[in-house]
Amino acid sequence: MGFDGFVIISLIYGVIGLQAIYKMIRSWSATWDRNFTQQDRFLVDQAAFFVLVPVSVVLHEFGHAIAIWAFGGEVVDYGFYGFAGYVSYDPRAFTLTEQMIVSAAGTIVNLLLCLGALGWVFFRKPPSRAAINELLIQFAFISGINAFIAYPVLDLVSGLNGDWRQMYDGGVPWLTLVIVIGQAAVIGFGYWLFTNPVPKARMAQLTDTPPGLERAPLGGLRRSSINQSTLSPTERVMHEAVSRVSSGWPASVRTGVQRFPQGAAISLEWSNSGHPQIVAIRAFASGRSDIIGFRLRQQSGGDPPPPLVIHSWPEVPDVDTMTLGLRLAMEKVQTEGW
Repeated sequence: MGFDGFVIISLIYGVIGLQAIYKMIRSWSATWDRNFTQQDRFLVDQAAFFVLVPVSVVLHEFGHAIAIWAFGGEVVDYGFYGFAGYVSYDPRAFTLTEQMIVSAAGTIVNLLLCLGALGWVFFRKPPSRAAINELLIQFAFISGINAFIAYPVLDLVSGLNGDWRQMYDGGVPWLTLVIVIGQAAVIGFGYWLFTNPVPKARMAQLTDTPPGLERAPLGGLRRSSINQSTLSPTERVMHEAVSRVSSGWPASVRTGVQRFPQGAAISLEWSNSGHPQIVAIRAFASGRSDIIGFRLRQQSGGDPPPPLVIHSWPEVPDVDTMTLGLRLAMEKVQTEGW
């Protein structure tokens, strides 16, 4: 690999990454404590890209080297540019199958790293704190997209003659078929993982995602959409109450639903004199339900306090009672200037 445009872009990423690392070092303790704020999430998502992705590039190239050595070859040249790298060898003593395995070895390392990161998040007992879980989930997502979607497309359209072109056109049709099936399976699994309500709810819980929000495809948070066809009977009651209150509220109200292992929540967010205000109604599997309000304004610096319970019921009330409770809660939050 020469010093081409792709390498230059990688070096530019490296410079930006140094700035991100500097910001994280300055707020290290606050970023990794158990109070996982929006600012913390932003820094952690940057660390997943600017710190862990270059580490995965090193391990990716090392995977190629291990395969070369395993087949009795010798690494004749190598390079690393932060977000790009290469390993060169003399392929003349290798069979076509061995050459394709060498090409696939780096991507196999990426797959193992992604699975290891997700395994740590989902199966560690007790779970890691939210910042670490967010770091690993974000890394798995970015690394997986890069290794199985972005890199193959770049390789094919740019004439780079990198790993994926050699895997697709390596002269061993059965092995190419296995690789394509494996690639499709990984992409399909990733899509399921980040769209299915069950793992999404688990990831939201493990990363302290606020009610009504969900992970965006490339990190950060976005408001979750409400698909009425997927609502449970309890969620339908909540949604009806939310719709009634929203339609009669003097300001525009944005709503979002979030499911978690213990139940579900629907948030309502509006603006009062330019200040965002949020309440959320929650229903738990135990039957209990409540309405919480978020104090978003900081009184004396630091992070805002946790949400406060405004109304609580031992079981899910009817729509009329829930509507009245939501209306009173929103009036309380707005009147008191939360």
